[in-house]
Amino acid sequence: MIVLKVVDEDIADKVDIQYIQNQFANLENIGILYVCTLEGGEEDDWIDADGMRNIIIHLPYKEVKKRSDIRSLMLAKAEERLGLVSLN
Repeated sequence: MIVLKVVDEDIADKVDIQYIQNQFANLENIGILYVCTLEGGEEDDWIDADGMRNIIIHLPYKEVKKRSDIRSLMLAKAEERLGLVSLN
């Protein structure tokens, strides 16, 4: 799994992509891009020519800005998009 982020500088430290990589270390051929900017955007999901599933997840900027820890939000959104059920 590859996890990347495109975020505004003021919240960059809150978007913990290493945490998500560790949670889904057993999954292959999946790339997740977390986007959290004032501009927002649309979510997307596609499989590229190499068979890699690419998922764009937008995090709500105002909520991220308010919270001190957003890992549970990131995990829940990833599980939802991957079709996994959280045991928490």
